[in-house]
Amino acid sequence: MSRFNEHGLTAQQEEFAVAVAAGSSLSDAYRQAYPRSLRWAPETVHEAASRMAASYKVKARTAALRAAAAKASTLEAARVLDEIAKLAHSDVSGIMHPDGRVKLPHELDAATRAAVASFEIDANGRIKYRFWDKNAALEKAARHLGLYEKDNEQQATPIRDMLASLGGKVIVPKKSHGDRQEPSGASSE
Repeated sequence: MSRFNEHGLTAQQEEFAVAVAAGSSLSDAYRQAYPRSLRWAPETVHEAASRMAASYKVKARTAALRAAAAKASTLEAARVLDEIAKLAHSDVSGIMHPDGRVKLPHELDAATRAAVASFEIDANGRIKYRFWDKNAALEKAARHLGLYEKDNEQQATPIRDMLASLGGKVIVPKKSHGDRQEPSGASSE
C-alpha cells in the first residue's frame, strides 16, 4: 500500500488540505493534521503550516476541494425549476398501494417524495403525510413562464389607452403665482 493517496498526498497532507478548504486557519489545520505540533511554539506551527500550504500538491488539492464545495453549494436554475415542476405536477395518489394501503415513506416514488413536506407515524403505526403547497409551485411556475405578463398585456386600461390615443399631445395647465392653478390662456388679474 502506497503512503500517498490518488492526489499524491500523505494522509496528513490530505487532512490539512481538507481542513483548510473547510475554513480552518493554516495553523489550526496543521495542528489537526499533525497533533504532535500542539506542543510547538505558535511561530513554529505557523511557519510549518505556511510551507505546507505553499506546496504545489497541497495547494492544488485545497483549490479542488474548495471548487467542489462551491459547485455543490451553488443553486442551479434548471434544478430549482425541476423541483418546482415536480411539485406542480405532483399527484398525491402516489402515497397509496393499489389495494388502498398507505405506503411507507421509503416506498414512495421520487415524484411523490418530492411533494411530501413531512410525515408522522403515530403509536398505532398510522402514517400522516403533509404535502408542499401545490398552488405556490404553480404560481412560481406561471411567473417563470411569464404567464402573468401575457395576461396583464391583454387587460384594457382606459387611462393607458386614452393617453396612447393622444399621441403625446397633452396640454398641461400652467401654474400661476399662488397655489392656484388656472387653465391655459386664462389671465390672472
